[in-house]
Formats: sequence, structure tokens, C-alpha cells
Amino acid sequence: MKYYELTCTTYLLKDIYFDDLNESLGRYINKSMILDDGLKKIHGSKGYKYYVYDNLFPRESDKVYKKGRVYIFVIRSIDKSLLGKMARVLPLVKDSSLKVISLELKEFVPNHISQLYTVTPAILTVDNRFWVKGDSIELLERRIQDNLCKKYHDYYNGRLEVEGNFIRGIEIKNDKTIGINYKNIRLMGNKFKILVKEDETSQKLATMALATGLLEKNSSNGMGFCISK
Repeated sequence: MKYYELTCTTYLLKDIYFDDLNESLGRYINKSMILDDGLKKIHGSKGYKYYVYDNLFPRESDKVYKKGRVYIFVIRSIDKSLLGKMARVLPLVKDSSLKVISLELKEFVPNHISQLYTVTPAILTVDNRFWVKGDSIELLERRIQDNLCKKYHDYYNGRLEVEGNFIRGIEIKNDKTIGINYKNIRLMGNKFKILVKEDETSQKLATMALATGLLEKNSSNGMGFCISK
């Protein structure tokens, strides 16, 4: 099972504060999608978009990303064609905050995933509020698995034979819930370390998490972007 990664070298046209960074990158990606007919159709559709993106790198210790500096960010997807189209249109976007100046598309085939770490907060809504530390871990694990299974079934048009949960352990890495700005509201999420089972189905779900993100707001705000060990 493969996934793909588009590394975007980016020049900032103004300072961007950390809490606004995900929304700024998401807005830029959305602008690019309306420049291609196929991407425009995906952007306007309901359901999963099958991509997720990270924040800018290198990180800024004062949480202010500086005008005039060059950074990179990564867009991941299970869909190579989608990222190929993005690579053509991202440099064409006109935006007041940033400009993508070069891109590189790579293919990855994970050998074995033992752990997942969320680099950006993962968000889960429960009964019209955000899941927070102290809420049910069993519910969290079930919703993580259900979300990944639905993505897999929808993208591959087939079902996985799942017995139990692919997670063999989960740790919340933050003391306080992490807030990120999005469309005049405050999204509240958490960072997780997830231990992954070794069977084939669990490995497929872990790869789907790497490719498309964990839980909610993956394509719209870059939430739940994972790295693996």
C-alpha cells in the first residue's frame, strides 16, 4: 500500500502567527484547487478529500513565521493523481500571505509501522463539542478506527476484514487541549502517540492515517497529520 508526499517550498509575503498557520495554508490549497477542473470538483464535493497537510518547517520558537523567509510544508495523499494536479496549480495561486515557489513529489511504501505520532492536533467532535483529555479513551480509539475504515472502504471501493482495533495503545502527549483558529472559531484538539498492531489490516489502517490524516479536519485545516516509527 503506497502513499504520496508533495513537498512545497514556500516564500512568506507577511508574518503569520502559529494559530493562524493551518488556516492560511488551507486557504492557499483551496485557491489552487479551483484552478483545475478535476480538483475543483473534488473541492466542491462532500465526503473525504484524501489528503492532509503539515505546518511550515522549520518551526519558529516564538510562533511567528516571518515575512521574507522560505519554509516548506508537506501535502500527503493516497491519490497520486490528486497531488500531481496540485503540483501544477499551486505555483499559480495569487495570495497575500505566501507563495509556493517549488515542489517535489515522492512515493512511499511503508515497510512496517509500529507507532504513529500526530504532528498537528487531531480533532474529534462528540455531541457538538470537542473530545478532551479525560473523556472516554475507548470512544476515541473506536472513532479513530471507524474513520480510517470508512476512508479505506470509500477510496478502494472494498471492505477490510477487521477484528478488534488496530490500536494496541494510545498516549495523549499534551497536558492541555491545543487550540487552532479556523473560520472565526477555535478548534480544540490533542496530540497522540499510537501503538499499532502488526497484522496486515492494522498496517493498512496505519498507512491510511499517514496518507490522509487522523480523525477530522484533515484537508480543510491540516489536522491529524502523522509521522511514523
